[in-house]
Amino acid sequence: MASSTAFFSSPVAASKSARSSPALATRFASPLPFSLRIHPRASPSNLRRLTVAAALQVGQQETVKPVPSSTPPSLPFRVGHGFDLHRLEPNLPLIIGGIDIPHDRGCEAHSDGDVLLHCVTDAILGALGLPDIGQIFPDSDPKWKGAASWVFMKEAVKLMHEAGYELGNLDATLILQRPKLSPHKEAIRENLCKLLGAHPSVVNLKAKTHEKVDSLGENRSIAAHTVVLLIQK
Repeated sequence: MASSTAFFSSPVAASKSARSSPALATRFASPLPFSLRIHPRASPSNLRRLTVAAALQVGQQETVKPVPSSTPPSLPFRVGHGFDLHRLEPNLPLIIGGIDIPHDRGCEAHSDGDVLLHCVTDAILGALGLPDIGQIFPDSDPKWKGAASWVFMKEAVKLMHEAGYELGNLDATLILQRPKLSPHKEAIRENLCKLLGAHPSVVNLKAKTHEKVDSLGENRSIAAHTVVLLIQK
């Protein structure tokens, strides 16, 4: 008896119909590979396995893979995180948030070493999906030697506006053992608001010690974390 190629929901019905009506088998024939062709004398269990395999193969053939778009998505908001740390050395100025803080140590860095402004700049760049501050303003470039960090932050704010976003809110945490920042926090926050062009209600600043643990707790370094939310204009 000649074999036929057919695809039915019931393997037994497929076998019987193929034997009784060759025309019907031809009508419902599907172009399955040789390994999946149903022989009329195949057992019901084998027919079931072949039928499932055929269905899976057909499903895979009909799957349409999405084509990735080259246009970046227009997001209603973006979130960025920034981190920075600098070593503290004697006889250097300590500048935080653009404010000169009296202390016997200051940040060693290629620029003025403002850990907070570097951190905020990186958070904005990160939210925009751009390279970090070290790539845009590399310390290998002599023109940034001793540069005021507000220059970097102003550029990040400019890029933010050019991308169609504005600051939703900012939350920053400074980590240092000394000096105490309580007397200077308001001046730092006001200067941040000025540089960002933001209302004071959306700019928050916290300061923590490091409980005398590692270089931060031993007054040998200073660090900062910042999270920003950017909102589409």
